[in-house]
Amino acid sequence: MKSKRKHELQTNELADWIGRVILRLKPHGRILGWGALVVLLAVFVFFVLPKIGGGYGAEAVSAAVFNRAQRSFETEPLREFLRTYPDSPQAPTARLMLADRVLRESAAGGAAGEGADRQTKCEKQLAEARDLYEKVDETGGVRRPMARVGLAMVLLEEGRLDEGRTALEGVRKEWPQSVAAAKAKAHLEALAGYEPIAFSDEPLEKSEKPKEQGEDEGAAKPGEPKAPETGPPASAAGEADGPAEPKSGETPEPKAEK
Repeated sequence: MKSKRKHELQTNELADWIGRVILRLKPHGRILGWGALVVLLAVFVFFVLPKIGGGYGAEAVSAAVFNRAQRSFETEPLREFLRTYPDSPQAPTARLMLADRVLRESAAGGAAGEGADRQTKCEKQLAEARDLYEKVDETGGVRRPMARVGLAMVLLEEGRLDEGRTALEGVRKEWPQSVAAAKAKAHLEALAGYEPIAFSDEPLEKSEKPKEQGEDEGAAKPGEPKAPETGPPASAAGEADGPAEPKSGETPEPKAEK
């Protein structure tokens, strides 16, 4: 009984204290209410809003930059986008597009320079395209089949025909109803019956220059002395052909009898 009575007394004292506090704050209730509202608003603006709006704002900016990059026919805008937004939602698509463009440049012989410089640049382009396709393949999703087709095309460009054909067949078997499978089928049909031509390292034989039509075999070449005429002299030619005919108005001389 004593403990119960003691608990009742403590409860009454707490209730009395709360009542006294409320009575004291009641004249300032409006001011305190506005103060609490200001505090809540500040917390929302400085802590909650940046986390909510900041994410949407970054996605909007990256989407706008990606749209500008993909409308360009150059490769550098896509490279710059991937350097700036490597983890954006548009990054896998940008990698796939950039890999396709780099591969087309290499296949079309767009690398500047000649000889060893050109070969080196083509190899760098193929290595860049392969790295981009592999990253898209690792990401997965709907872009993976097209990335596999791209990897197969890199193998073909490197001259690894058997490996390229095998990779294209793998795409057709794994994703038979996809656009990538149709693309792989088209490439396989284009490769049907194709075999690389074996080139010889031996130099070609030096062929003689064909004679031009109407060129005289006996004509002297530039810088060489003219060959002497071998035909009979004019007098001999005249005797061989018979007496010369008289000119008009002249009487022919009679032949002397032997």
